[in-house]
Amino acid sequence: MKKSYIIALCCLSMAAPASAQFGKLKSLVSKKDKPAAETAANNTTNNSASPVEEEKETNTASIPASVKTWSMDYDSNIDWFRLSPTGRLIAGTNNGLYGLDPSTGKVAWKHDFLKNITKTNYNPISNSPFIAIVTGSMFNMQQVILDVSSGKIIANTSELGMKMVNKRYTVPSMGGILFSGYLNNAPSLVFIDAATGEKKWVLSKVFDSNSEVMVAKPLADGKNALLLATNKRIYKVDVNSGNVIWKADFKTNTDEGVLATDLAEEVEEKESTKANEKKGGFMKSLGGLGKVPGLGAVGSAAGAANSASKMGGMGGSMKDGIAVLADAAYGKFLILDNQPGVVYYYSNQQMSAFNLSNGMQTWQAIKFSDPVAQVLYDERGFLISTDDKRAELMLLDYKTGVEKWKPVTLRGRITALNLKGNSLAIASAKESGNNFVNIIDINSGSTAAKSDMKVSGYIMDIKQNNSGLIYRTDRELNIQDLATGKDVWAKSLAYKRGGIGIDKGNTTYFFADNQLYFMDNESGDYKPMGKSLKFGGDETPAGIELREKGILVSSSQNIALFDWNGNLIYHIYQKAPGTSLANKIMNITAMAVSASNSAAHGFQAGLSGPNTTSYNSNMAASDRWANLGSAALSDMKRRFTASQDALNYKVILTNVQTSDDSGYGLVRVNKDTGKIEGKVVLNDKKPDYIADDTDNMVFLKDGNKSIIGYKL
Repeated sequence: MKKSYIIALCCLSMAAPASAQFGKLKSLVSKKDKPAAETAANNTTNNSASPVEEEKETNTASIPASVKTWSMDYDSNIDWFRLSPTGRLIAGTNNGLYGLDPSTGKVAWKHDFLKNITKTNYNPISNSPFIAIVTGSMFNMQQVILDVSSGKIIANTSELGMKMVNKRYTVPSMGGILFSGYLNNAPSLVFIDAATGEKKWVLSKVFDSNSEVMVAKPLADGKNALLLATNKRIYKVDVNSGNVIWKADFKTNTDEGVLATDLAEEVEEKESTKANEKKGGFMKSLGGLGKVPGLGAVGSAAGAANSASKMGGMGGSMKDGIAVLADAAYGKFLILDNQPGVVYYYSNQQMSAFNLSNGMQTWQAIKFSDPVAQVLYDERGFLISTDDKRAELMLLDYKTGVEKWKPVTLRGRITALNLKGNSLAIASAKESGNNFVNIIDINSGSTAAKSDMKVSGYIMDIKQNNSGLIYRTDRELNIQDLATGKDVWAKSLAYKRGGIGIDKGNTTYFFADNQLYFMDNESGDYKPMGKSLKFGGDETPAGIELREKGILVSSSQNIALFDWNGNLIYHIYQKAPGTSLANKIMNITAMAVSASNSAAHGFQAGLSGPNTTSYNSNMAASDRWANLGSAALSDMKRRFTASQDALNYKVILTNVQTSDDSGYGLVRVNKDTGKIEGKVVLNDKKPDYIADDTDNMVFLKDGNKSIIGYKL
């Protein structure tokens, strides 16, 4: 999983609950007419205890087990295997890289020269059928671009005559990939057509200094011009003539690490269940990469551990590091639909705007106190928050860059936003696990409370209604009356665990302490629905979704469906086969996206409304691939369509019963009916497998040299 270490760290941080109580907020919205005492009384009355349903393990003995569909044996050890977005099964071994037909197990392609490729070195390119692999020696790094479906080598930078390739960025709207390195002993940019592998153009000695390194994903301006950023300057280049149209000084310091708002995007790949078991490796040696000439700094995001003096023995670790950071972004270009003729650029340290035609600064650079955490696009301007050391929220005018109000000090990174009129509710969390809430008047920057207020537990959701601010954490639910600064309810709905919820229109369904609840978001009234249900294995529900028949709640080993009145339709519980495997039920989706980046998109969706600027069509078009024409794209489209049906099923690792025995295996559960429609016996106490929900296949690594395919 590319950059999965960032996701893991974010998730660990987010999971830590706080124990402090929620404070008092001042008024920015009107007080609700209905008396608080009446609301509290209603909730107290409705929140009566109900019997807890007995947990029962579902027997699978009568379900016929799937037989082995195929088996593939290798001459060498399988280091790792994964499932590509085209459906091709990929295996990395010490004698080559294989692509297998998932339905038959037959070798579709093999590249002998791509042997001993680590899974970190295998980098899927977002929204495409291509992967990028770093090859070569420590001081002669090369890049190979491979069509994962056909096995065709799209580009090999060594065959293009390049040496020491240090950066690779995609330019989807131009249909190609840009490499930065040395060609004929001159620092050069080489652009290849992603569909054909043809070298489209070469620009040599574009940058003013050989010490300049690209630090951001290029942005196309039309069909013939590219915006490029280095650690020292910003350039606009005519790719036909090679002429620099304009350049502007703007330093991007890479010491602060990669830009949190522009981490690599999600890729639809699946890794096997044991893909991330091994600890350490290249991440412990990335610290020394920061000062290697021509590579650019790795920054603090790499988790520096070793110094540059230890570079001698890094070898493969360095190659892994280059693979991960080849397309790392330390800055970002923006062209907004509602601000024509202007290009914005920001890094972790500062932001500015430039005339798109001549490169003149349209407003002076704004300095940030700490690295950027989120950038949102409100109708009023850029809403920018910084990291948790000295977290701030500021609003910058699009046309002038002027701060519309004094930066608001936050207590940690933003974890949730809710905009109602001019009232912006903000939830934030510190790395320590403490969680906070405040309300900001988006026009003035004034806050309802002098400082952010602590809440009990991790914030799951915040909403505003006429009573005030509804907050739901994994520990409690209440409403803060912003006119009085007091809780609307005399006593919070408190629970030891849970609090997961989902909206349906103007209502919320949430599950806490074995109980499903219904809440009216306008009034804030809530009530328990149906009987309590305790999940088997003492699991805490982790997922909730709306189905046609009602509300589905699930965990690793449990899945339960309630109708719209809270009556239990079914409950499936499959006992975990072992403690170490309890959380390895669904395969890990190989996503090149951090938790903070995915959250930022959610923030923007939550912030957007009729009068706001959405993340616009121009930027969306820049990420859209043009003229690929690959047969692999047809495979991707087919699997995307088929994957919608896969959302109707859940695959669980458990002990499965057979007619005369039991063993480790997988069961496939229909979410709408609760029926177990298939099972596979794995006969392995610690199985390393991939469950392909789209085509209902299971791929099991059998020993060190075999992969077995089952139809689930």
